[in-house]
Amino acid sequence: MDAIKIDSLTTDLKYVVNAFFESGTLSCYTCNTCTVECPVNKTVGRLDPRKIVRMAAFGMKEELLGSVELWLCMQCQKCTNVCPQKVEPASAIYYFRNLAVKEGFVSGEFVKVTDEIDEYSQKLRQYFYSSALMAKKNGERLNVHELISGAIKGLNSESETSESTENGFKIDKLMFGEFPEAKFVQCLTCRECTVSCIVSRSIKAFDPVKIMRTCYVGKEDDLLASPELWLCISCETCTEVCKQGVKGSVLISRLKKKAIEKGVLPPETESEFAEIDRSIHEIRAELITRAWDKRKEIQSFDLTSEIEEVIGI
Repeated sequence: MDAIKIDSLTTDLKYVVNAFFESGTLSCYTCNTCTVECPVNKTVGRLDPRKIVRMAAFGMKEELLGSVELWLCMQCQKCTNVCPQKVEPASAIYYFRNLAVKEGFVSGEFVKVTDEIDEYSQKLRQYFYSSALMAKKNGERLNVHELISGAIKGLNSESETSESTENGFKIDKLMFGEFPEAKFVQCLTCRECTVSCIVSRSIKAFDPVKIMRTCYVGKEDDLLASPELWLCISCETCTEVCKQGVKGSVLISRLKKKAIEKGVLPPETESEFAEIDRSIHEIRAELITRAWDKRKEIQSFDLTSEIEEVIGI
């Protein structure tokens, strides 16, 4: 991470005030929790929410608007969810993104391209995890590069990723006593979690409500063998927004652990799947950086050719 250079700083109080009301930036005491927990920082080390919050507090508008880091953020809200001071780094990033468009630092077309990249990345994860789970069930070792190449070719040959076609299921048993700390039996299926989840907005087959209800009616074994669990990025937003106190992120975490404990998946699965996400984050970051390099005049962005060039296929 580059140091914040404040020796030549001219603080613009207007942006300090605006950023504070947007996100509470002045309450930050730099504990670094947001940065440690950020999925992008953990995988590619190119996004530091704490740094952005401090720059916002210093009123460093020009420096922030000229930073690609704003666009590497997935807006998953993990930084906000874990902050002990209730600072909202994601809101500060969103504020400065909008300002970047308003003041001509980036074009509207660039914003559309980044949205397209984010949606493609989630669909790639779905295709990737489905292939990886099939390989693990067959006792095969995972080759991340081959899986990525196969997933990209599969996505490029289809107009849409496969979606769930399940219309209903027979109740096996009611699991009232399972994972009581997750409180999933309190779910009213209001779908606030689904609407707030950045993954489900891109992949219809991923639905936190469906996971909770499937577990509730006793179809736990179906979940343990499903790629849906691993599509969750553990941002905890589903837990934060639930007015019933249901902890969807806790339930999914427990189910992942149980899948390994019961031998549905081998012990090394978690670390191998972490490598998968790291690879996808690296691809996403590189694609956004390429779009950033022509952010003001970008008219089109051939995602297929760009991603094939990035991974060399």
